[in-house]
Amino acid sequence: MLLSVFLTCFVTLVISSALLFTLGHHVRFASRLAGLILVVVVVVASGEIGAALWELPSRYVEYGEAVLLAFGILVVIVRRPWNPIGQLFFGAFLASAASYLAFAGDTTFGGGLSAIGRVASFVLLVLEVAALALATSFTFESCDAICRVRRSRRLPEPDPGHQPMVSLQIAAYNEPPDMLIDTIKSLEAIDYPRFEVVVIDNNTKDPEVWRPVEEYCRDRPNVKFVHVDDLPGFKSGALNLALGEHTDPDAEIIGIIDADYRVDPAWLRDVTSYFATPSVAYVQTPQDYREYEGDAYLEACYDAYKYFFAVTMPSRNERNSIIFAGTMGLLRRSVLEELGGWNEWCITEDSELSLRMLEAGYEGIYVPRSYGYGIMPLTFASLKSQRFRWCFGGMQILRLHWRELMPWNRDRDNHLTLAQRADYLVGNVQWMNDLVYFGFTLALLASAAVLIERGPFGLRPLYGAAVLLPSALIVTGVIRALWALRVRTGIGLRRALLAFLNWLSLSWTVALACLQGLTRSEGAFLRTPKVGERNRVLAALWSARAETLWTLALWGAAVIVLAYDKARSFVVLLFVWQGLVYASAPFMSWLNQHSELSAQLERRRRTELQRERATVAKLSVATLVAAGAAVAVAVVIGFGGSQPGKPANPFVTPERAASDQGPLNNVVQGTPAEPPSTSTTEPSSTSTTTSRSTTNTTVRRTTTSVSSSSTSSGSSSSTTSP
Repeated sequence: MLLSVFLTCFVTLVISSALLFTLGHHVRFASRLAGLILVVVVVVASGEIGAALWELPSRYVEYGEAVLLAFGILVVIVRRPWNPIGQLFFGAFLASAASYLAFAGDTTFGGGLSAIGRVASFVLLVLEVAALALATSFTFESCDAICRVRRSRRLPEPDPGHQPMVSLQIAAYNEPPDMLIDTIKSLEAIDYPRFEVVVIDNNTKDPEVWRPVEEYCRDRPNVKFVHVDDLPGFKSGALNLALGEHTDPDAEIIGIIDADYRVDPAWLRDVTSYFATPSVAYVQTPQDYREYEGDAYLEACYDAYKYFFAVTMPSRNERNSIIFAGTMGLLRRSVLEELGGWNEWCITEDSELSLRMLEAGYEGIYVPRSYGYGIMPLTFASLKSQRFRWCFGGMQILRLHWRELMPWNRDRDNHLTLAQRADYLVGNVQWMNDLVYFGFTLALLASAAVLIERGPFGLRPLYGAAVLLPSALIVTGVIRALWALRVRTGIGLRRALLAFLNWLSLSWTVALACLQGLTRSEGAFLRTPKVGERNRVLAALWSARAETLWTLALWGAAVIVLAYDKARSFVVLLFVWQGLVYASAPFMSWLNQHSELSAQLERRRRTELQRERATVAKLSVATLVAAGAAVAVAVVIGFGGSQPGKPANPFVTPERAASDQGPLNNVVQGTPAEPPSTSTTEPSSTSTTTSRSTTNTTVRRTTTSVSSSSTSSGSSSSTTSP
């Protein structure tokens, strides 16, 4: 029965994916009736196709159709603002994930595994549940941003006549003086009647770096420059100092700008108008960047950055759960002071503050227009440093606020809705996607080690056509991410693929940050430098040395597994795919070495390298933790896989009755088609071939045993990117 459900879901997922990627962004109406009709038509058609292709018994196909209809109808009812194609696809995705987990649970707890084999398979099941839950969250964001045709939230109306005084604040550390002065000049040119600029330079040791900025700011109207040494709290400490001691008493709004931005003169006039509504505590506009055009590496970084502000933020804006992003955003001063200012313990103090504001019952608004353009990290090493900091901060937010994010929390001071709790919880848990992915990498390598040492290996096998569903989940996840990025940004396929590789290249860095963030309450503040390494190939490889080793291990294991058993092609492809994720890091590092920068950016890149050297040693603790986790998981998987017991084959397809005319014909003719009883066979540890006869056709089916670790990693791979 499971195989019939599997294959019916596979066909529906393929059809709905094709509709989504070709028409999903063109259909601009929402209708429950149309959604229900589309779900029924596609599900019935999928059942007929599956029954015809694999000669599946109608009764079992009907079980699969029932699962698909249940999820499809639920999505149509709950996601009313989406167009019918988005509803169909998300329902099919949920049904496919559920059917895979049903298989995984059945074979883990009822498949004849030994005790230790069951423990090892349970570890894999936990990873699979986590991977598919994260894949669901990414899929939901894409569908919500692109297939939404109705607004769920009525946004406050802006009042152009509302023009409160604004204090624009810059926290700077060791920034190239010409870059910082350019930012100050762009702020001075803003077309707005009442504002000030406050620059806090904290802990920059070299006077030649900060004194030119001080000289520029001296005696300039509405500009304050403050240099402080040994100020704790990093950026949040500097912003608290600016708020408490250097902000004009009449300022009602606080604006935060990074030290490398050039700002549109219309920014304040357009955005402060939203604060006419007293419940609005912050307004965020996109982070955007400049001086990347024509450079393959910088374009890949730029396009990868765009996904969050083009897909995630519009989706979360419908539920009043956007984050404050730390630059190009405005805050209501009274609310900031009411909540005690910036949190100096959390290194992503910006998003942590927005969570506290929403918890207090205020609103945040996302305005999807770029008003400022900064400089991205110019080296791959500094990009990794930035992503490490963001991920570590996400783990800190979970450690600090997880109780408030739970649906059962009933604290009277907690005004978060269920949707807001879900968005902030899922948004921070999504960082763990790469940690889950690393767990599957270990499972694959442990499987290969057992195969090499002891021969055939199997915890939870898949057979023949059953590999189609996890394969479809992988392919769907990759195409869905590329499709969403292209639709929302308008870039071509080549740039989308490079952006996808840019996402993958940070997988190991994010996994390390998760490990450190989950095991330590405090960590190094990895500042985002603006300049970088010289053009040396060895330096490029050194920036991705860990990822290079993982790549060699996975691809080497693929060669060895193929040499042992050429029939394990699906497993080999998984080794190759997971190795590609880590291989994208040295590729991006190499691509970065070919960047040609202007003289000004080259000076900034050299400053970036000076800062980066001070942070390299900070990653060693997380590396040790990762090594310990790797050993533990490998021992469990390896020992369990070496003693699997005799797992039963859950994918035995019974013979189709001669009177069975297919699911739809049976319904029309009123002829029930009961599948004949079959016995359950145990899988061979090597490839075997079985034959069965039908009325006019003899079907030969090759049964290939593959380790469940390979399959589970396949199902998770669809989540390695947004």
